[in-house]
Amino acid sequence: MSTRPATAAPAAPAGPAGPAARGPLALWVVLGVVGALGMVAAGSSIGSGPAPAPARWWYTTAAGGYWPAHLFFYASAGLLVAAWLGVGGHARRGRLPVVVAVGVLVCWGLPFLLGVPLFSRDVYSYIGQGQLAHHGLDPYTVAPVALGPGPLLSSIASVWRATASPYGPLFVAVTHLGAVLAGHGLVAEVLVFRLLELGGLVLVAVALPPLARRLGNDPGLALWLALLSPLALFGFVSSAHNDALMVGLLVAGVALGTGGRYRWGIVLCALAATIKLPAGAGVLFLAAAEWGAREGRRRLEAAAEAVGLTAVVLAVTTLAVGLGWTWLGPTALHVPTELRVLTTPLVSLGTFVHGVQAALGVPGSVSATVTVVQTLGEVAAVAGTLWLAALATRGDAVRLLGLALLLLVVLSPTVWPWYLTWGVTVLAATSAQRSRLVAAVAALAMLAVGAGGTPMLNGGAYWVAGPVVLAALVWFVAGRHWRVALPGAGRG
Repeated sequence: MSTRPATAAPAAPAGPAGPAARGPLALWVVLGVVGALGMVAAGSSIGSGPAPAPARWWYTTAAGGYWPAHLFFYASAGLLVAAWLGVGGHARRGRLPVVVAVGVLVCWGLPFLLGVPLFSRDVYSYIGQGQLAHHGLDPYTVAPVALGPGPLLSSIASVWRATASPYGPLFVAVTHLGAVLAGHGLVAEVLVFRLLELGGLVLVAVALPPLARRLGNDPGLALWLALLSPLALFGFVSSAHNDALMVGLLVAGVALGTGGRYRWGIVLCALAATIKLPAGAGVLFLAAAEWGAREGRRRLEAAAEAVGLTAVVLAVTTLAVGLGWTWLGPTALHVPTELRVLTTPLVSLGTFVHGVQAALGVPGSVSATVTVVQTLGEVAAVAGTLWLAALATRGDAVRLLGLALLLLVVLSPTVWPWYLTWGVTVLAATSAQRSRLVAAVAALAMLAVGAGGTPMLNGGAYWVAGPVVLAALVWFVAGRHWRVALPGAGRG
């Protein structure tokens, strides 16, 4: 693939380091380890561990009461965030080599790898789907409730116990493999699933640094944002979300596709879509970049290759797993719209709009209003993604892909914090790796849910969250602040 010259990243500021860069790197690493250990210690009593008794994690610590445990947990989380910012001060000055960043990941990630799950119970849903496949049942038509009562079913969040798998066939195969390797011990199954998900982190660690270098940006800073952040540690390692595998394949595909191996890039991005469908955006943006780099008839060849290879990957993976095409059917695709939580911007906005309607005496149900807002958001997300893909034909496809992934998340029917890893990880290779807004998302997004996986926004919180979402949309669009995120977009 022919590529255009990469734009060099802005140089690190000269002069004395800011407050976050003060102190030796080793000090920040040690503080991060202390924070991680404190979180997993408190998490044994307030985290997302197996439930109910007698199912327990392999270790327990004295809870000391509800409030002391929570205070200790969030103080430890604050210490980890501060340590991450401290390491970031060194990374921003080019003082975080890739090998050191990987070492920090091992130090900070190991407690979360062995500790109780935090911030989400999704890993138990994965285990349930794997057990269904292991027993010869179809996870796309049979829900975990078919496994019967027991520690596993009790550990799965209630909203997912009667829900069939919404994931692609490759991930269902991974869940089946996890069930085979771990047997029926719940703790062992969680640990095995975490180890399987680490494959995604390895792919990111291998593919992201060369991608960042090619784009003229710092590889150590890229890993700091993509893998060392609280968002990655909590969402990838502790919670063992399948987003790790999806993002790993996606980043590897983008690195290959923009590095002269277009066909392999398409194949890996399509494979990532068989984990979660949004990864298919990688195919679209690689094809857009190739379209812009070629001329005449060769453009049509690039488009045909993207469509053909994607179709082959989806077909081969689906047929190899042997569960049919249900994963692309309306039932599976409708699952994300079924759970309406106020941490989703459009749900908060829709609930707020209904509240205003009710106050004005306008008839209508909450469900109908939220559905309308969600539908408008989905249309805007698709239109915005296509517009960004059109811009990608002129260059800067990786940055635009990262922005598109964030757009798809923010305007999706259901948003969980770990979805933000899609765009943040891709943007880490671009000049956006120095964005304070992206860093704030990576540092704080996971705190939108509690240690046990419960959303922090409930009840009447939409009276605050709704207006905030509306104000943010007006500020971003009407104030034309999108021009900052999209250099040169005003020409489109």
